[in-house]
Formats: sequence, structure tokens, C-alpha cells
Amino acid sequence: MKAGRANLGIGILLFAVAAGSFGQVSEDEVRRRILEAASRFRGVPYMYGAESPAAFDCSGFVRYVYRQAAGIELPRSSRGIFAAGIPVDPRKARPGDVLVYDTVGGYPSHVAIYLGEGSVIHAVSQGPRTGVIVSPASDSYFPPRLIAARSFLGSPGSAGALVRPPAAASAPAAAAPAAAPAAPSREEPPVADIGFTIPRERASYADPIPAAAGTRISFTLTNGTGKDGAFVVIFYKADPQFRESQEIHRETARIPAGGHLELPAYLFAEPGQYKLIVKDTWNTQLLERTFAVKGK
Repeated sequence: MKAGRANLGIGILLFAVAAGSFGQVSEDEVRRRILEAASRFRGVPYMYGAESPAAFDCSGFVRYVYRQAAGIELPRSSRGIFAAGIPVDPRKARPGDVLVYDTVGGYPSHVAIYLGEGSVIHAVSQGPRTGVIVSPASDSYFPPRLIAARSFLGSPGSAGALVRPPAAASAPAAAAPAAAPAAPSREEPPVADIGFTIPRERASYADPIPAAAGTRISFTLTNGTGKDGAFVVIFYKADPQFRESQEIHRETARIPAGGHLELPAYLFAEPGQYKLIVKDTWNTQLLERTFAVKGK
């Protein structure tokens, strides 16, 4: 009975949103507007925490397009979008729906707008091309990492009305071929998720993608050494004059081969250069990754 009342309430809300924001515009027309708006931003660069025509991250891009084209305010993070949308079987997703991916290990970390015929448009931070791009069905990276699809455009029995997601929503079960991982509960969920792989041999990498000051970012480490191991993880803000660095987080963790470790999300309030170092218990450095935080 409670579920029935909830669906009725959603239906009333859908009608109100559709009538108030778009008059008698059909769902198909709204979907067309979303795809059209998304396409206008092709080539816009990627920045962690960005949500404007000057730069986007993945959830910032999806949210901006939905707001501009459909007047729908989505959650700000991939985890929030996963939790708030109406579950859709990814095999039955329609153009304009949102596809959700696990790109870091263990939870929703990337979102894209479905274009149809297996293609998506999204803001991408790594790979041969970054920024807002179209990935075809033949893309080798994203399809295997698809965990769910979410719709904010209509619901069963809504006759094409629009959905405005609730301010707070629990994660629904994904109607996907494979079970989607549950998003960790956090009072302030991170806006961006960055994944690192601990390599077999030492590697140093400067991330070409900056972050915007004021962005809360979560880091996930994957043990890619091929064997179980204990690692010392150090995250700090580097002093530009190499005089004194500010340590932010340090921990020793045992990670099984192929396993993941999620570090506490951190709010980057200040611009600067930040580094993440991973060592083994013999103090041998395996990974150094550097990225910049820029002022807004």
C-alpha cells in the first residue's frame, strides 16, 4: 500500500513538473532536447568538480545538460544519480537515459547520456581522448564496466511525464544483467572518484586533468601487482618550494591481488599541487601520482 501511494505521489509530481516546466511537450521531445544539448558541448575539456560550459566532470556534464534541456535537477555525483533515478534494464535504455559505470572498483563512479545504438556521450578524464566525447558501441573500455541504467524521464504508467528526483533517495535495486555494487553511505558524498592502480614496477604519473578548488574527491586504489600485499599510502599537499609538505592522510593497508582500497573523501579547499604515494612495507615506492587543484 505504501508503495502504491508513493507511485501515485510520484505520478502527481511528474504531471506538475511536466505541465509547469514544459507545458504539453512530449517525453520524446524532451529526450531530443537532451541529446541536442549534450552534443553542443562536444570537445569541452574535463576538470574534476567542474560543471559549466567551460569544463565538466562526468556527473557535472550530465547534470548541466538535464538542467538546461529539461529543467530537471539531478544529484551532483555519480553515486547520487545512481541512487535517485528510476531503474531501467540497460538493454532497454532509451536515448536520453543515464548509464552508470564502475570505473574504479566497487561502486558507481561514472555516468553518461545514452545516445542509442550502444553509443554514449560523456565527459571522460582518461584515455586517448578526454573531455566531452562520444564513445561508440565498439569502445572496449566502458561497456564491460556498465552496471546500471537510470531514467529521469517518465515512469511506469506516467504517460511520458518528467521525473524530478527526490532530494534524498535510497539506492534502488538495479535492473541490470549483473548486480550493481552498493554505494557507500557518506554524509557528504564525493563529487569525483579517481582510481589508481598499484603497478608491479615503480611508476610516476602527473595527471593532466586538474581539479577545481572546493571539490570533494574520493580515491580508490587497486592492487595491480598480481599478488596480495601490504602497502603504505601517503597523500599530501606538496610545497611548491620543496621546503615543507602538508600530509593529509597516511595509512597501512593489506590489499588482496585485484582488490580495492577506498581512501576517505577529501575536500580540496585550496589550490595547489597534491601527491599520492604508495610504498610497500620495505619502503620501496611503487606509485607516485601528482595532480593540480586550481582556483575557481
